Amino acid sequence: MMTGCGATTGNILSLFAARGDEFDARNLATAAHRVAKLGQNRDLQRDRRAMMALADACRRRVNEFNPQELANAAWAFTKAGIEAPQLFAAIAGAIPSHLGEFNPQELANTAWAFAKAGIEAPQLFAAIAGAVPSRLGEFNPQELANTAWAFATAGIDAPELFAAIAGAVPSRLGKFNPQELANTAWAFATAGIDAPEAGAVPSHLGEFNPQELANTAWAFAKAGIEAPQLFAAIAGAVPSRLGEFNPQELANTAWAFATAGIDAPQLFAAIAGAVPSRLGKFNPQELANTAWAFAKAGIEAPQLFAAIAGAVPSRLGEFNPQELANTAWAFAKAGIDAPELFAAIAGAPPSRLGEFNPQELANMAWAFAKAGIEAPQVFDAIAVVATTSRLGEFDPRDLANTAWAFACVDWKKDPEIFAELINIALRNLDALDDRGLSQLYLALLHFHLEWPDRRFPPSNYHRMFLAAHHRHDPSPSKLQRDVASALDRVGWTPHVFEHVTEEGLSLDVAQPDAKRAVEVDGPHHYLKRTRVENGSTRFKSRLLQRLGWDVARIPYFEWDALDGEQEQDSYLRARLRAFVL
Repeated sequence: MMTGCGATTGNILSLFAARGDEFDARNLATAAHRVAKLGQNRDLQRDRRAMMALADACRRRVNEFNPQELANAAWAFTKAGIEAPQLFAAIAGAIPSHLGEFNPQELANTAWAFAKAGIEAPQLFAAIAGAVPSRLGEFNPQELANTAWAFATAGIDAPELFAAIAGAVPSRLGKFNPQELANTAWAFATAGIDAPEAGAVPSHLGEFNPQELANTAWAFAKAGIEAPQLFAAIAGAVPSRLGEFNPQELANTAWAFATAGIDAPQLFAAIAGAVPSRLGKFNPQELANTAWAFAKAGIEAPQLFAAIAGAVPSRLGEFNPQELANTAWAFAKAGIDAPELFAAIAGAPPSRLGEFNPQELANMAWAFAKAGIEAPQVFDAIAVVATTSRLGEFDPRDLANTAWAFACVDWKKDPEIFAELINIALRNLDALDDRGLSQLYLALLHFHLEWPDRRFPPSNYHRMFLAAHHRHDPSPSKLQRDVASALDRVGWTPHVFEHVTEEGLSLDVAQPDAKRAVEVDGPHHYLKRTRVENGSTRFKSRLLQRLGWDVARIPYFEWDALDGEQEQDSYLRARLRAFVL
């Protein structure tokens, strides 16, 4: 009745209820296994009382179970979604002494069951981790993948086991089906272990479903595995099938390619076209990750960003701190003009910032500053949270971003936040690149201009920051050179091309003795598709003004509209008259 073609969960459980006291160990394990294979979780939850009775009967007889029955019982109750902690504890205690009798499928299924059920069984996992490596030659791809997946899911530190699996996988990679390949890559990525040499394109990639395509890309990106051929193959396979992708798969695919730094413009264009019409089905994490991916990859997708900007404000209550910070960061990084979005984020209760970790606080501050958004309430709240014994948790990158952000928005309320940020950063400067050191220099310059009586840090650090700031300056553009030539034509001489002030600020064209300068503002000085200066441009303008410089600004969109040298020269003469006045 339990194994025939007419068996159902109902009649198996009815038989157990009527005659369960006659069931031996084999009957109990078989009943559990069959019920799990035949039933749907929702149906078995309705039969929860009967399932718990079956679990208790299995627990009482667990010492009579052979390896297959132990593995099947664990697998069955996990598959059925029935919580049976006492049974799992009994199985975990019974297995180690019989582990040598387990075949590969039983080892893999047992590990899978405990991991999937979320059961902590460190001694059991340690025993399996010790038993598997010497027997990996017996494991098929599914067993290899399930074992790796189980240890990664359970968060078990098992470097020898993962190293053994990494050695076994490459020669058999062609036998892995899509789910097995994705699960193995995912497991190594999640465990933070160097993955098997799996960058070759599987011959069966065309059989992958959307989840497997997305998971494979995500796993390789998360693990930092360089697999250009695999990513190229996935990028080629995805666009024609985007209609099959759900929001999580769309977001994960974009995230993976951005994280891996893969140039895939056609893939991103296809995703950008597919997302807006489905945005209502995206959860906050998917919205944030999609925006983050396009910003990180440097992909211009105005319609996509506009759709996300429109969707987020009404749903901000659903966003967790990471999602809020990542969304703000993405729009600032992409240079998107989204005042309503930033206003909505700024309007969130200040108390929520207490939930943010240091990186999220730093990213939030950087985003508002970079986007040029005036939101004093945000910076007031961040200052309170950051200086309430939490600055020690910030890493150097977060410290530099936060210090720059407060300087960029012209923070004047309290010099101590700058002193604390920079002093803590000084303890680990080796972790900062030139960009981070340049940010600290600009924060220091703001500090010294606002509070000239305060003297810190020591001069050797000041010189280090200044040198990094010089190295971080971009090379002059063709636009800058064209304007400089035009200034020669109209007689604005003598002048210095690419002058650097005593304070380390670079000027496109300057007359240093008179403290006059012409700044040529290319597209990177503005929010995308607008004539709105970004925060960085405003910050530099304010510093130059405080230092006594008179600056004429030449926006690229005005210069590009001029027709020939005559119009250019007339335009410049008009702009330069301000200096005479």
